[in-house]
Amino acid sequence: MNENFNVCIVGKPNVGKSTIFNKILDKDISKVGQVAGTTIYPISSSKEFKNININLIDLGGLKKKSKSYEGKQKLITSHTIKQINLSDVVFFILDGNDEITKNDKQLFRLILNKLKNVIVIVNKTDLIKENLKKKEDYFKFFFKKNYPNILLKPIFISALKNVKKEFLLKKIYELFLNTKKIIKNKDVNLALKNILEKHQPVYSKKSRPTIKFLRHVNSKPMIFKAFGNKLTSLSKDYKNFFIKQVLINLKIYNQIVVIKYLNNNNPYSKS
Repeated sequence: MNENFNVCIVGKPNVGKSTIFNKILDKDISKVGQVAGTTIYPISSSKEFKNININLIDLGGLKKKSKSYEGKQKLITSHTIKQINLSDVVFFILDGNDEITKNDKQLFRLILNKLKNVIVIVNKTDLIKENLKKKEDYFKFFFKKNYPNILLKPIFISALKNVKKEFLLKKIYELFLNTKKIIKNKDVNLALKNILEKHQPVYSKKSRPTIKFLRHVNSKPMIFKAFGNKLTSLSKDYKNFFIKQVLINLKIYNQIVVIKYLNNNNPYSKS
């Protein structure tokens, strides 16, 4: 029996969520419109791909927090939060013809706070052909700078012009496979060795915190445990550096990562 994998499509109004939903399913199921609020209630449909059933959910456009509980927007907000909670991965849609707004930042933080894996899709690239490279650099830099606990590869598409459903289905399937595996201790601690050679924790109160072992313990959400001495003294800056380096060394993309620091030399104790 195929396993179910839930994917919801989230973004502010009029970024192309319904167009992407219809493209993946190869059907005109979700109504497309230029007026904000075209989609109010969640619209869902399933697509079989390889050995999984992808349950795709199209959601109404979320407005910034100060307007998220007004009228029908209150209903959209409620449904969206519920579907994010139930999802295995979130498609976060941005408008390539726009700057990243306060609304976008609030939505993305909501997704990360729920510890959801996320694929960032920058849509409407057909409208920015002349500035495409500049815009790609802009979006990549924004996510790299502001979110140390996730390593993203934004996808740049025009849902109306040039994206193929198989491409997006494969991206979903890659994440499905990644949520099923535990990374070997050997590979994780080779990454740890590389990170510590690059930058050790700084001294705190005349002693240096030491990370002696790193272990991958869970894949959905992705959780690592770091074992060592005086780890409660690690600075926020070092923790941000460390988690980003774990992502880079282990090539973990589009998955939110949590690292728990334990003052214990033995990774196999009950800590």
